[in-house]
Amino acid sequence: MPGAATTYAHRLLAQLGLDAIALDGRADPAPLAWRRAGLMAVTGRADGPALVCPAALASAADGVMMALRAIAPDTAWPLNGALLLGERARLLGLTRGGRLSANRSCRLMRISDGEVALNLAREADRDLLPILLADHAADLSDWAAIERAAAGCDSTTLLARGVEMSMAIAAVVPPRPPARFFPALKSVRTVLDRPPLVVDLSSLWAGPLCGSLLAMAGAQVVKVESRTRLDGARFGHGEFYDLLNAGKASVTLDFQDKADRRALAALVAQADIVIEASRPRALRQLGIDRDAEVARGAIWIGITAHDDPDRIGFGDDAAVAGGLAAIMAEGWGEALFVGDAIADPLTGLHATLAALVAWRQGQAGLIALSLAGTTAFACHAGLASPALLRDWQAQAQADDAPLYPLRAPVGKAALPGADNDRVLASC
Repeated sequence: MPGAATTYAHRLLAQLGLDAIALDGRADPAPLAWRRAGLMAVTGRADGPALVCPAALASAADGVMMALRAIAPDTAWPLNGALLLGERARLLGLTRGGRLSANRSCRLMRISDGEVALNLAREADRDLLPILLADHAADLSDWAAIERAAAGCDSTTLLARGVEMSMAIAAVVPPRPPARFFPALKSVRTVLDRPPLVVDLSSLWAGPLCGSLLAMAGAQVVKVESRTRLDGARFGHGEFYDLLNAGKASVTLDFQDKADRRALAALVAQADIVIEASRPRALRQLGIDRDAEVARGAIWIGITAHDDPDRIGFGDDAAVAGGLAAIMAEGWGEALFVGDAIADPLTGLHATLAALVAWRQGQAGLIALSLAGTTAFACHAGLASPALLRDWQAQAQADDAPLYPLRAPVGKAALPGADNDRVLASC
């Protein structure tokens, strides 16, 4: 019988039109992969035991990597997919917080008719709390006060208000995985025997991970940033940023400048693959016509937090929207966070597979992936029954194998704009 990772890999490849491709089915069982990736350290209550997630997400990640190895066997891929789910937490020394995310920016809160996750990753969002919670008198400077103010709110009003104010908020709901995940793409050209040019307009984690994995597979990747608003991850953990961005050319542009916007449009027009994680309005303001780029033969990876592309979110709250907190409540009796912003690396992995298969099959089209939707679909890898979950937990707790070795960056990420002259001269 094939394992969960192999079954998941076949499911993905079948949707991409590669039903008969052979796979190397070697992968650790779900609970062991979870522990060896370091994910138990960031799953469970802060004052309780480290827990296995009832969804076989490590197997889903391993399945994506298994599929990548099958279609690009000569690439020096990471050891497995599960490793990528836990590497940021291990590098940053994050710990489990239970109802507080591992990076401590997101909180699960009980409200009058359910539970929500509120992410205050941006300091400016704290100024919006009195409006969100309709409480202008309370001191909302800590999570306990915020949760007290939220307790009387109903989910419909609170979510609508938060979404309208572009805050990262999500209800605790069970996963609703779509039957089909990857869109059907059109074949537009013969397969080209050259590496693709990838323009990476994304930031933080999911999109940059996709770009870095495509670079491993031989793609020429150009990271494009706003000169006045660089990728926020540049100011975080240096080694983690290098893992995601070393080996990419760096271009910075002033998006308010007409000449720079023309340069951006020219660069995008040359790209074989574009990776972006912007709301549609932002693309329009930059003068980028996604549909026109797809029509001329580009592969467009559009990453959003939710299926509604105008709704914002980050990895932890999007994972809650994808069903993980509800799965923890069903399996362990309480809604808890799972891993560290786990929706981000899951989405980056799936985006890489879709982009690479499309390139190698001469296809073009829009591949729209949301963090929440990808998380929900990854639950297809398997959900443990209560009895099986206890067995998984026992297996993980008894496992004494070393954690998967952390990756080393291929070098230092380029300084902002280091490659402007070389790259833009070709446009």
